[in-house]
Amino acid sequence: MDITISARHMDLTDAMDVHIRERIEKLPRYDDHIISIDVTLDDDAAQEHVEIIARCHKDVLVTKSRGHDLYAAIDDAFDKLERRVTKLHDKLTEKRPRRR
Repeated sequence: MDITISARHMDLTDAMDVHIRERIEKLPRYDDHIISIDVTLDDDAAQEHVEIIARCHKDVLVTKSRGHDLYAAIDDAFDKLERRVTKLHDKLTEKRPRRR
């Protein structure tokens, strides 16, 4: 899995890097077909923004979060991503055909 972590208008500290990588390590338990993950942290004057782009199967999943606390925004974005990866995995592995 390719992992890219970048920061705009701020410095990426070791603690942030470790926190993000710990959250990324938990993702394969939801689906092991994740190809790459791009995490972008941005510091605005009012809030911190987190954007995660995950390439999984043939889909691109994008989650965004913002808040006053960067670590809370990171956790919120990864929680959203975990739900979306789980939903995609269930959709692809469902045995019965979907009704229209």
